[in-house]
Amino acid sequence: MPVTFALLLLLGQATSDPCYDPGGHPRFCLPPVTRLAGAVAASCPQACGLSQGMGPDPGATCNGSLTLDLDSPFLLSSVSLRFCSPGPPALVLSAARAAGGPWRPLWHRAAWPGASGGPEKVTFRSPAGPKAQVVAHQLRVEFGAWVGLAAAGVRGRCQCHGHAARCAARARPPRCRCRHHTTGPGCESCRPSHRDWPWRPATPQHPHPCLPCSCNQHARRCRFNSELFRLSGGRSGGVCERCRHHTAGRHCHYCQPGFWRDPSQPITSRKACRACQCHPIGATGGTCNQTSGQCSCKLGVTGLTCNRCGLGYQQSRSPRMPCQRIPEATTPLATTRGISSSDPQCQNYCNVSDTRVHMSLRRYCQQDYVLRAQVLASEAAGSAWRRLAVRVLAVYKQRARPVRRGDQDAWVPRADLACGCLRLRPGTDYLLLGSPAGDLDPARLVLDRHGLALPWRPRWARPLRRLQQEERNGGCHGLKPSTPSPKLDTNLGWSRLRSH
Repeated sequence: MPVTFALLLLLGQATSDPCYDPGGHPRFCLPPVTRLAGAVAASCPQACGLSQGMGPDPGATCNGSLTLDLDSPFLLSSVSLRFCSPGPPALVLSAARAAGGPWRPLWHRAAWPGASGGPEKVTFRSPAGPKAQVVAHQLRVEFGAWVGLAAAGVRGRCQCHGHAARCAARARPPRCRCRHHTTGPGCESCRPSHRDWPWRPATPQHPHPCLPCSCNQHARRCRFNSELFRLSGGRSGGVCERCRHHTAGRHCHYCQPGFWRDPSQPITSRKACRACQCHPIGATGGTCNQTSGQCSCKLGVTGLTCNRCGLGYQQSRSPRMPCQRIPEATTPLATTRGISSSDPQCQNYCNVSDTRVHMSLRRYCQQDYVLRAQVLASEAAGSAWRRLAVRVLAVYKQRARPVRRGDQDAWVPRADLACGCLRLRPGTDYLLLGSPAGDLDPARLVLDRHGLALPWRPRWARPLRRLQQEERNGGCHGLKPSTPSPKLDTNLGWSRLRSH
């Protein structure tokens, strides 16, 4: 048992990652210091013995300068020089961060005493602290005189910007084993799928890991947008690219045209978007509502995919108008057998006494709903009701139970049609105003004598939108009575629209 515990402990230590704490959170990490190999420039012959294990050539000297190319940027730890004889009277060490870049002096020594009986050794050590780190791609040593050089040693670590604890320093170019979802020879960029934040070098105070973009598992790569990052307050700036599975959007969070969101599937599912399957003849196009999947149907056509004729219509042979109106359904709906508008029962039944009242914000707010709809067809629904097939084209004011756009059923009392309270003709657009006092069934869209059905006029659209905007800005606050007044609503008529 103790042996097993010891093996597990050693295994855990061997598999631990210095770039993550025991809780799995990223932290600052650096690769170990290693000996770096460099090439000597032509100004100092190879016979000077710079290679490890090779002795110096007593007859070879360097003519005042030495250049070492490290093949990649490194964080320097130390630079050691060992001469074949007492050192030169002066020495200057410079570094360049990039190949061919400007030289930056690191260390200067004017003179030192020569060592009797052996070579002189000089060592430069990088100062401590992250701000004092020396990054060098090339090194240059200026001696100020001809000198015999026995060996030059450079120690340092790969420049991984705090995102790697291991590095293949002998590879050309050296490559860091990047962590924190970074990539590149020096971990100088984020992986294609982790660009929700801008890349930053890690520090002991903050590891600055690269964060994944929110693509709902529909994209493998994203790009960083600095403007979106600024607008989000520094929370997110990733934009998903090449969304798959028929998705689209910055986060692949909605469906492409021709597809609709299947509510039975999570957004991360490959089947989250389903094809519209709109009928090629019955639909006006191949796109559908991305929430309900309802296709846009031609006149008289109904169904989710526009595959059948609606009430009051029958199939025709014309592909441009596949459903034609049934002749019996073209008569006005304001006639019912056994009752007429001149019947005594209809006297004082319709509460519309004045049809010249202007629409104000107060009267607009007192309505239960304001809609623009087209009557498609009607059919009897028992002895007291008629069911209308209507197409809601615009919703200017919602009721307690929201009214959706598109094809749906509406219910009208037969007596209200017989007495002429509502005059509705299939194929005509109407402006429908409903009173909360006349809404007999909240689950149904009811048109009765307490509301109005006015033939639609295009000039009404702009004032209605203006009233709708005033309602959204709180204009109806305090204008809607707690108990609706049927008399006020039924006296509402229109000659033209204006808002006060």
